[in-house]
Order: sequence, then structure tokens, then C-alpha cells
Amino acid sequence: MSEAVAYNPGQRVGHAEHGEGIVVDSERNGYVRAFFAGGERLVAVTALQPFLSRTDRVISSVAGDEDRRRGAWLGYEAHALPLMESAAALTAAPIDLLPHQVVLTHRIATASPRRYLVADEVGLGKTIEAALLLRELASRGELDRALMVVPAGLVHNWHREINEVFRLEFEVFGSEGDVTDRKSNAFAKHDRLIASIDTLKRPARIKRLLEAPPWDLVVFDEAHHLTAFRNGKRVTKTENYKLAEALKGHARDLVLLSATPHQGDHFRFWMLVQLLNPTLFRGPEDMVDNRHRLNSVVFRRTKADACRPDGSPLFARRWVHTESFTMVEEERTFYTALKEYLEDGFALAQRQGNTGRALGFVMTIFQKIAASSFAAVRRTLRRRILMLTLHEAILKDQELDIDAREQLLTEARELIHDEFEVPRDSVGRGQVDAILADLRVKLLKKLNEEELELASDSSAGEFAATVGEDMAITAVSLALPEERLRIRELLRIFPERRETKVEKLLRGLGALWEQNPTEKVVIFATYLGTVDLLGREIEKAYPGQGVVVLRGGDHGAKLAAERRFKKADGPRVLVCTAAGREGINLQFARILFNFDLPWNPMDMEQRIGRIHRYGQKYTAQVYNLVLSDTIEGRIFLLLDEKLQEIAKTLGKVDENGNIAEDLRSQVLGQLSERLTYDKLYREALGDPELRRTKEELEAALSNASEARKVVFELFQDLDGFSLDDYKPFADVKPGLERVLGFLRASLAADGHRVEAQGDGTYVVKNAEQRAVCRFTLDREAARAHADLDLLGLDHPLVQEAIHRWQATSPESIGVAVSGTEGPGVLTWWLIETRGPSGEHRACVLPLGVGDDGKRNAHLERLGAGVFTRPGNLNGTTPAAREALLYETVEPMLERELRHREIVPEGGSYAAKLIGWVEVAPARHSDAH
Repeated sequence: MSEAVAYNPGQRVGHAEHGEGIVVDSERNGYVRAFFAGGERLVAVTALQPFLSRTDRVISSVAGDEDRRRGAWLGYEAHALPLMESAAALTAAPIDLLPHQVVLTHRIATASPRRYLVADEVGLGKTIEAALLLRELASRGELDRALMVVPAGLVHNWHREINEVFRLEFEVFGSEGDVTDRKSNAFAKHDRLIASIDTLKRPARIKRLLEAPPWDLVVFDEAHHLTAFRNGKRVTKTENYKLAEALKGHARDLVLLSATPHQGDHFRFWMLVQLLNPTLFRGPEDMVDNRHRLNSVVFRRTKADACRPDGSPLFARRWVHTESFTMVEEERTFYTALKEYLEDGFALAQRQGNTGRALGFVMTIFQKIAASSFAAVRRTLRRRILMLTLHEAILKDQELDIDAREQLLTEARELIHDEFEVPRDSVGRGQVDAILADLRVKLLKKLNEEELELASDSSAGEFAATVGEDMAITAVSLALPEERLRIRELLRIFPERRETKVEKLLRGLGALWEQNPTEKVVIFATYLGTVDLLGREIEKAYPGQGVVVLRGGDHGAKLAAERRFKKADGPRVLVCTAAGREGINLQFARILFNFDLPWNPMDMEQRIGRIHRYGQKYTAQVYNLVLSDTIEGRIFLLLDEKLQEIAKTLGKVDENGNIAEDLRSQVLGQLSERLTYDKLYREALGDPELRRTKEELEAALSNASEARKVVFELFQDLDGFSLDDYKPFADVKPGLERVLGFLRASLAADGHRVEAQGDGTYVVKNAEQRAVCRFTLDREAARAHADLDLLGLDHPLVQEAIHRWQATSPESIGVAVSGTEGPGVLTWWLIETRGPSGEHRACVLPLGVGDDGKRNAHLERLGAGVFTRPGNLNGTTPAAREALLYETVEPMLERELRHREIVPEGGSYAAKLIGWVEVAPARHSDAH
């Protein structure tokens, strides 16, 4: 029989059904009363076991055999690797990882509290910085719940970047996303969400957000939209600001992202800072007087600050040239008629009020498409007349006018044959009927208000262009009187000759290829009609040069197009829709044509950023093709002229007449907050001399330029980026080799192998010798080859191994080894602290103790290499271990935590023993 155990009040016990508990009353008649998670229970003594803490279990078994040492080392590494100093630089995401991004991620990840505004200039990768932060916090075990709040048009870009590139498994919240809150509180059920700010700011949604558990991290992109205004003594907070205000108290960490956080109004910026630290400044005036304090909440790096890892400038020079010309007579005739059509459409939309909103939107889209190319507008007009015809047929059907309905359907079928180039045979007729059925479904679908908002969003890029074109075709419930006749007349006078802009482009390409037949050229055009036109015309004029078209689709489709274009013997021309504005890197090309001009000039900066970026070796040459006698062309040239004037006044024009890039991006960034470009271009239709347009543009530019100056003065004391800050993280080789060694050992435990190949790659083979993964430690190699993984802390194989070995049984990590540094014990503790506001931090702390009970620094310097020492059977007794742990090691740990101020004032901590290595001199009988 086993010896009976006496249970006394206060003693911790374990029960198979009730779990861990505490004895509250002495034993009576073989039963004791104990308190468990489910409440107080009377349980049989025989059903209880004395509860052993993790540390008790660790010291209960110490061994020195090779398997024990390897398993204990893997358990230690699984806890220590995610907390390495260089964790941000060890991401497996195949991206350009720049020094300022690594430093920023590390500073935020290790700060307390984590409440910052990241105000890096456009093009320095704020989305990547946010994703790196998410990745590092997740690796550290400090990120369970995260919410990304972004403009509607950027939701899909964020989702793609975070999930496909960084493998973070976020879901999209909203009617067009993966998650909605129709039946339950989605914010409570889902831990990683991306949502548009417009979706979240409704009071009912804010209420549900606050009813859900707090978030570990909330990120607001384009945070300058979180605005509060002062009018006299009255402060008005926008709904966006109220959302941020509600979430700031419901989140442990808060990060705001904005390249233009200051709109020239100190009060508005001060209110933004209030979200991060309400005690930093008493008011806007105090903020100006003590602007150096902004360093505690604001990071701002400029393109001039940023550099390559070797210290060389990040960006090559760029040269932007505008080529302007006028329409020929036939084009001008068509353009004039189209302009009248648009003016009439806007006038009708205005008369109809809210009902006419969709028609006004359609006219805006037509205006944008016309600015792209005449071919694109013809494509949209043809498809709109088809939908108008089909819509009329549906109405006739409802009126039971069968003859009229059949006549209209016959007309619609003919239009489908022509537009979609379907043959007029029995198979073709079947295809036409299928297309007709699909179009009917589209037509009957109710116009989605959220889609309408999204398609109007100038920041939405590819998605807005696609949705906008589609809606311009299908939104036919409100039409102009006799609109079908008007469109037919427009199509009748459509100029059949090659477009003037296309002529200019083809001549430009010819001139470039005369100088260098292998020159790679990127061409941007917004709409598919234009892209198809360019593809056809370039192939016709220069057969054999090759054209690849980037139309959009998922990130993989973009990368496939990019790789085809990049090959030395690949196509010479890449034609991009708005899909190419973000997410692809084309720095191997140096020539870019803007065939059409986005209404928001910041979009053009993003286009240029595809070739004028890190890695570009030559001056990026950009050619803007402008029809100077169109409204769009005149406004573009007017804006460019005014920017030149500002730049000359400030001495920001180079010898080639180019405006300094920092000034352009700063002024345009401020201008985007002061102008509604859709409204500007729409109203210009009714302003033939552009008098009002010019006045509005001049006023907005003047304000934007003044705001830039105010921002410069306020931010002048902010710390810039220094390459010295990056030096501790510059050499990633030791960290990668450490990760590789951990992965090798972990896979070997299951009979898998990691084999080095002669080309610097590695292949993982399973027990059957089948290759399951191929990876490299070289970031450039991984970027160049789609089938090659980059090894990093966040690689799925590494993450799987980390989670597995973090769960190592405590009874398996006690090790005894030989060493002249002993006798003594080297312990490692995972310390997790929580601040009074919920801040969570983690670190690994080594403690070496000699057999004299004193701190032993020699043992601590052994580090993880101690696990490779020969095993030793000369361990201490369990009783001696227990005495050493509770009488010496744990009190020493508490003193160390206080001395190093690791635990924040008013905070708490948890200490987890993750390594116990007894070091003692070897004996001849010891196992080696």
C-alpha cells in the first residue's frame, strides 16, 4: 500500500475531474473540503494528489543523456528564439527589408507603453512596418487580438499584404468580407480583423466593439482622418475621431499611421497626440513650445534619412517630363459631344437629388474613362447601351408589351455578338443567351451603397477602377432622356484613326529602342479598354518586342506578370492597370510612361514608386502624356505650373527643372486633404475657361504649401534615422543560422532531414526521403524565385517547431552536464510582465548559482552552449535541488527583477522556469 498523505488547509491539490484546487478544511472520515475553479467541493482523499508546480516538476527529474540534453535545448530555444533582439530582421516574408523598418519595429515592440504615431514619408513602407510589428508581437506571444482600421479602398491591399506576404491569418470584417456581425458579436468571436473605418464608426458597431474583449493592438491607417476641430471654444469631434477615442481605452497598444498627420492645424494634430498620451502637452501652444517631447510618441523618417544597409542612398534620382499635345479634329468633335453628354448627365443627377446619385457617379466614371483613352470610353459606352437596351426590355416585359420586349432582346443579342465577338452560329447563339442571362442578373441586383462609396474612393486603386467601370455600365435605373440614341450618336462620330496619344507613345518607344533595343518599359493606364488598346497597338507596331499585361487578380497573378517581364529574354513592355500601383517591384526597369493621368496626383507618385524605389541603379525616367486641350490635361498642366512656382520660391528645383521629390510629395499629400478631385474635375466641365477651377486650385495649393512649412517647423526636433541604430541588427547571419540549427534538430526528432544543396538552398525531406520544402537564407534569392521559401522565425515549419517544443514536459528539461565552471546550476526564466494599463512584455533571464549559494557569472556566460557539454551522472539530490531552488534561486530572481526594473511600477509578473542545467566536474564513470 502507498503511504497515506495528510492534507492541510492552504495546500494545493489536484483532482482528475475538478482540476487544481486549494484545501480549505482538514480531513474528516476520508474526505476533505477543497476550493476548485467550479466552487467548493467535498472530495475523497484518495481522489486527490499533491499539486506540483512547474518548477517542482522540472527539478523532480534531472538526467544527462544525449536525448535529454537535445530535447531540453530545443525547449529552451523555442522560448528564446522569438525574443531575440533581431526578430524583426528575421522575417520569412520575401520583401525588401530596409534598415529603418527593422529599427522602428524593434523600438515599438520593446517599448512600454506601445502608443505611437508612425509618420514616415510616402514610400517608406508603413504597411510593412505595421505587418513586421504584428509578426514580431505574435512571435513573442504578445498578440492574440488585433484590429486593423483602414480606409475602405485599402482593405483588400492590407488583407493581401498581411495574409499572403506575412502569413498572419487576418479576416476582413464587413459586408464584402469574411466576417459580419449580423447574428452575433463578431468582435468577440474573431481575434484578428481588418475593417474599414466607415464600417466601424457607426454607434451600434462601437458599442459591440466595447462589449468584446480588449484588443492587444489596434492600428489606424491614414490616421490624419481622425480629426477634431476647434471653433472658438467649441470642439467638434468627427465620427472617425470618436471611434479612435473609444478604442484607445479598449486596446493595450495603439499605433497610428500617416504620412501627412499634420494638416497645418496645430489643434487638430494635438488632438491626434491626445489619443496616444493625453498628459504629454497641456494644449497646442505647449506642444509647439516643447516639441522635443513629440519624440516619445512620434516616429518620422524622410526619404533623405532612409538608406540601404551599406549606408548608400535608398533612392536613385528621377527625371519627370511632361509631353503635351492637342487632339486632331475628329477627336475634338467626339470629345465635345461626349462633354455635352456628361454635362447633361450631371445636370439631371443634380435635379434628382439623392435619387440621381448613381447617375452622377456614372458620369464621373465616364469622365475618368474618357481621360484615359477614347477606346476605353467607347468600350464602356457600348456596354452601357447594351444594359440600357436590356433594362428597357425588362420594363416592357413588366408592361406585358411582348412585341417591344422581343424587339429589344433581339437588339441586345446583336450588341452582344458585336461587343463580345461571339460568332453568329448555333454555338454562338447559345453563348449569347448565356451572356444575356448573366447580364440580366447583374441588372436586377440592387445597387450596393458600400460598393458605390468604394468605387468613388480615390485611394481604392485597382478595385475602384474595376467596380467603377462595372457600375457605370450596369447603373441604368436612372438614365438621360433618349440616352440610347445619344450613345448611338456618340459611337457614330467616334474617331476611327489611331489616337493621337497612342501615336506619341509608339514614337517614344521607337526612339528608346533605337538607342537600346533591350530597354524595358512600364506603361500605366487605368482602364481595361485602354490596356487592351495599348497591347494591340504595340504588338502591331513592334512585333517581337513582347507585351505583358498586368490586369489585377490576386497577388500571385501580379508576381507572375512581374517575373515574366523581369526575365532578360522576356517581354519588353509591361502595361499596368491600377493593379500595378501597389504590391509589385519594377526597379529593374528605368522607363515609365503615364499614358493616362490619375485625378489624384498622389496616385501618380505611387506609380512612379514602382520603378523609383530601393534597388533602382539608374535615374528613373518618367514621361507623362497629356492632351492639353482636354479638361484633365489643362488641370494637370495648371497644377504642375503652380507646383513649379512654389518649388522655385523655396529653391527646390534641380538643374533639369524637376521639383524636389520631398517637396512634391509633402505638398501633394497636404493638397489631397484640401481638395475633392472628383468635385474639382466635375465642376470644371461647366467652367470652360477654368477660372473657378484655377482659383480653387491656387487657394488649396497655397494652404497646402503653408501647412508643409508649419509641419516642418513642428517636426524639426524629431529624431531622424541613423544607420548606427541599425548596426545591432545588420548581421542577420548568426540569427538565421541559429533558427536553421533549431529547425534541423526539431525535424531530426521526427526522422526528417534538412539537406544543404550546392546552390545555397536547403531541402527538407521526410522519413520517406520525399522533399516537402525548399528554402534559402538569402532574401534576394527568395524574392527572385517563387518556388523558394525564405527561412525566418515566422516560416510555418519554424512556427510549428516552436509551438511543439514550447510544450515540452517540465519533467524533461532538467539536465546534468560536466564543466569546470561548476559545481553549480544554470537556470533560465521566461519573465512575462503586465503593466497597470495591461502592457505585456516578455524576456528570458539567465541565472547562474554556485554551490556556495552565490551568483555565478561564469555559468551564465556559457549560454545555450552548455547543452552540448558531455552528460554527467554526478547530479545533486532532489532535496538539495529543492533547497537551492526555493532558498537561493527564486529570492535571487526577485532581487534581479527589482534591480533591473524589469517589472513596471504597479505591475505584476509571472516567471516560468524554462531551463535547469546542473554543471559539475566529470567523473570517469560519467556518460559522454
